Amino acid sequence: MEYPFKTLGTLHTCFKEKFGIPRQMNLVKDAPATLVFDPEFAREEAIRELSGFSHIWLLFVFHRAITKNWPVMVRPPRLGGNKKVGVFASRSPFRPNPLGMSAVKLESIEITDRGPVLHLMGVDILDKTPVVDIKPYLPYSDIIPQATGGFAPGPQKSNFIINFSDKAMEQCSQMKDEIPEIRSIITQVLENDPRPGYCSKNKDEPDKVYGIRLFDFDLKWRVINGSIQVICLDKDRPSPSGR
Repeated sequence: MEYPFKTLGTLHTCFKEKFGIPRQMNLVKDAPATLVFDPEFAREEAIRELSGFSHIWLLFVFHRAITKNWPVMVRPPRLGGNKKVGVFASRSPFRPNPLGMSAVKLESIEITDRGPVLHLMGVDILDKTPVVDIKPYLPYSDIIPQATGGFAPGPQKSNFIINFSDKAMEQCSQMKDEIPEIRSIITQVLENDPRPGYCSKNKDEPDKVYGIRLFDFDLKWRVINGSIQVICLDKDRPSPSGR
């Protein structure tokens, strides 16, 4: 049986590549995104009364993870990338049907000449992701206080303090008019220690420089002296390998 699924629009986020994307929604609460509707769905009446909801569910396609040979078992980063669990016990993007879902904050709705644009916060989604549905988040039914989290009972963050070099501080100041929450976004991304699960957490790597593509710059950082040091925000060169 064929199902008439269509993409409603495209999500534009600050995360330009997989490395560095928070592993769950709202771990980087200031991470911004905009949802631009495709012409067929860019109608104001389709979002009437949506502004009354503070959060929405996004159903989207893992468009960079489509594969015919989906894995039955996967290695979640939460378990260090060493232990396997069933794919349906994970949120891996590599699935029989590459669909994801996230509850994100609906910051505002902008009405433009090309239709409504949704401004969102707290996303954990790759830039240019196709969205297939939007649903309002209902606190009275979507929150389940007695729910248990299996092998991921709560958020996992490093114990690192995030430090900015003088150069990085200056660059953040230069970008503040364009991205007011730039330092906060960088801090929240790095507090989640985006290094691969097999890395020794809370261990210094002074000779290893990591790069994360955010917005239109390459964020360079390293782990040194028990903290994460932001080296610079480089707009000139692509990210170094360190994924």
